[in-house]
Amino acid sequence: MRISKHWILALTMTILPLLVAFNSGTVAAQEGPISAINNPNPGAELWQAVRGRLDTPATTQVKGHDSAVLVNQQGDQWTAVRNKELLPKGGDLLIVVLLIIGAVYAMRGPVTLHAGASGKEIDRHSVNARFVHWFLAGIFIALALSGLILLFGRPLLIPLFGKAAFGTLAYGAKNVHNFVGPLFPVAIFLLFFNMVSKNLYEKGDLKWFAQGGGMFGKSHASAGKFNPGEKILFWLTIFLGIVVSVTGYVLDFPAIASWIVATFPEFTQYRHVMELSHVIHTIIAVLFIALVFGHIFLAVFFVPGTLQGMVTGKVDENWAKEHHDRWYAEMKGSAKGDA
Repeated sequence: MRISKHWILALTMTILPLLVAFNSGTVAAQEGPISAINNPNPGAELWQAVRGRLDTPATTQVKGHDSAVLVNQQGDQWTAVRNKELLPKGGDLLIVVLLIIGAVYAMRGPVTLHAGASGKEIDRHSVNARFVHWFLAGIFIALALSGLILLFGRPLLIPLFGKAAFGTLAYGAKNVHNFVGPLFPVAIFLLFFNMVSKNLYEKGDLKWFAQGGGMFGKSHASAGKFNPGEKILFWLTIFLGIVVSVTGYVLDFPAIASWIVATFPEFTQYRHVMELSHVIHTIIAVLFIALVFGHIFLAVFFVPGTLQGMVTGKVDENWAKEHHDRWYAEMKGSAKGDA
């Protein structure tokens, strides 16, 4: 009899919790689902502030640009644009331009004078014009070389010279770019006011374009002191020079970027202004370098005698007759009048 009581007690202790659990589940099912526990993460606002997602800006005792921003969400986007867009496409553009220049020279060769050199020279460029040209050229070469090292140096030069040597070279290139860059708009300013009067549209310029500068047709392509192609080069130099100078000044002088952030609410961070300026600066600089490649080719190899005029200030009279006949006639008329 005692054994039966023990079994009944054990069975009761086993079934009773199951009945209670079943009864509780039934009541809960009738009352509806249990609402979730409303216990917000105490660190949520902290991480929103870290990522810059709060309406009210975060504050910090650290002073400096974007010191209260710990995570720049556009940083990865800027890095991807630089490494996957600017580097490969910029390099491809420069290579294509060089290939086109080489192909044109191989097929056409240099433009020679039909009458040959006369042995007589005529003044073409003043001392002021030559100074401005070479002042601009020297600054541009320094900025172009240092900029190309900073842009393409890691993938191209590290395998050749190693990381240590490239680090020294990149450090020097950065300093050259930063300290020489502010002089570039000065050179652009001098170029504009020294040569703008001779680079305006003249009667006959459209005909020069129609003849391809003498490449099409048998008649001579008439031109003034600067032909229309040189005028396009002049205005592109002014336009590209202004854009690359403005973006370069933003990168060189942080106060400008701070002013932009304070003036234009579209820019929420100082570094966003710097990233956009860097992208525009790089695109314009690569286009500028490609343009100068063409200028050097035309002046040095394609049309012999052009470089001489910018070095000595004088050109052969037959060269002036065949390439800039209207200007030559003007100069000869002025010389007769002076006589």
